[in-house]
Amino acid sequence: MKISKPILLSITTTGFLVLGYFGVQHFGRNAMFITAASVGSAGAISYVIQKPSEQKPPSSDPEPTIAPIKTVGQRKTKKSSTEV
Repeated sequence: MKISKPILLSITTTGFLVLGYFGVQHFGRNAMFITAASVGSAGAISYVIQKPSEQKPPSSDPEPTIAPIKTVGQRKTKKSSTEV
């Protein structure tokens, strides 16, 4: 059974709020602030220093060159002899 994303997000958010509430009750406010700051800092640092993904080696085939598109001028029309 699949759970839709909004429902999963609501359950997860509620779980974290409950965990934070009881964490403050048990460990104290300052300890929870220190924990939150350290987890947030670790996430920010890992985001900044993460390695770029592996690049595939360049292929031996050269890239195809694209020919320029030629524009066609306006077509000249003949005046019919019936026009005055």
